[in-house]
Amino acid sequence: MTVLFPDEFLSRLVESLQENRELAVTVEAFPSHETYQFKGHYLSHRDVDGADVEIADRVRRRWVKSLRMLYTDAPEDVLKGFVSPPSLAVDVEVLEIFLQTPGPGAGTRLVPPADQ
Repeated sequence: MTVLFPDEFLSRLVESLQENRELAVTVEAFPSHETYQFKGHYLSHRDVDGADVEIADRVRRRWVKSLRMLYTDAPEDVLKGFVSPPSLAVDVEVLEIFLQTPGPGAGTRLVPPADQ
């Protein structure tokens, strides 16, 4: 999995990942709040490329569209500001995936299955 990070998250990020290799990333779909956490090991990092920027732009457009129904009068620039442009791509070997959606199943490990 490749995770895109904006500048504001980079202070000591690469150094920390190179030291302990551990990373957890939480992803949420809004407004449903369906949420998953991916845990794994740092593999490598690189500067973002054009494809990464396009992916981030697509995420930003979806984010603005989902917020628009709640904040009909908010300026688009304000809504876009919640998703910063990426500057670093980090490749992660995903080892575990957990359900984090609020509710009775939150915290359940999905991958590998909990019985393994």
